[in-house]
Amino acid sequence: MRKPWTRVLAAVAGALIVGVSASACTSSPGAAALVGDDRISVDTLQAFVNRALADPQAAQQLGQDRAKFTRDQLGRLINDVLITKIAARDGIDASPADIDQQLSQFAQQAGGQAQLDQQAAAAGIPVKDLRTFIRYFVLQQKIADRLIVDVPVSDADLQAAYQKNIDSYDQVNTAHILVATKKLADSILAQVKANPSLFAALAKKYSTDPGSKDKGGNLGFQPASGLVKPFADAIFAAKPGTYLEVHSQFGWHVVHVIAHRITPLAQVADQLKAQILAPKRQQLLASALTAESRKDGVYVSPRYGTWNSANGTVAPLSGKSELSSPAPGSSS
Repeated sequence: MRKPWTRVLAAVAGALIVGVSASACTSSPGAAALVGDDRISVDTLQAFVNRALADPQAAQQLGQDRAKFTRDQLGRLINDVLITKIAARDGIDASPADIDQQLSQFAQQAGGQAQLDQQAAAAGIPVKDLRTFIRYFVLQQKIADRLIVDVPVSDADLQAAYQKNIDSYDQVNTAHILVATKKLADSILAQVKANPSLFAALAKKYSTDPGSKDKGGNLGFQPASGLVKPFADAIFAAKPGTYLEVHSQFGWHVVHVIAHRITPLAQVADQLKAQILAPKRQQLLASALTAESRKDGVYVSPRYGTWNSANGTVAPLSGKSELSSPAPGSSS
């Protein structure tokens, strides 16, 4: 399973890797990059790289190719400037409360604030820069939300997405006692119908299912797709509270249908709409960043590489030697 912070980085990277163009052809002494009138200095880039690689795990994982890591950091700084420009023009802000809320969500995913700090540092985002990183993440989410807000999703598409994810929305909780013969199943069924409180004890005594017999036969909530068809057909058709007998390839089941949990489409419509629109949302965000970069122009010092208009990253110059790290105070 991927770490929560890895998923966060993937989400941010996906939102920031966009096609932009470098229309500026001028340089500035000591500048690593220019985004319109905004200057990213060599010293600023050097400080980011040094802080990030101060973490031993980051140094081990990311510092092996310092030139690539430096290009990645410069690309992130450039995209941060573009995000800031769009947000300022459109009146979008990331308040301290917004940042706190997002940090809390990430910390919960990571298993706590200490774990989040550790995972972020290992990924090249030191604790000192974490709030700033989250601020840009929040800004880009708000920009994307505004871009997608009026894009419609049809009822048919929502219904199709609901059915595609039906395992999450339609589940039954059952307990069963699995035995080898119908005769024994008939006897147990008669006993539990007469006295339901005997179910757990009978499961422990007779059930041949080692995974559930010591839990009163309880199988928990499961979707139909997770069960053999005869069992699923029977329990999804039954009313909660029912005791019944089912035959499958595993034997005879005496089943207690405990509960049937259905999440209606209306309750998850917003979530499904967000899933359906995710590719379009990404496309609109990319287009907005592309337009912003073309308006002001992006220039990268050749000592680090060139701005790749196809994916919004700093790429190495073909056939050119690279420095392993930026040299403070040098001219571009």
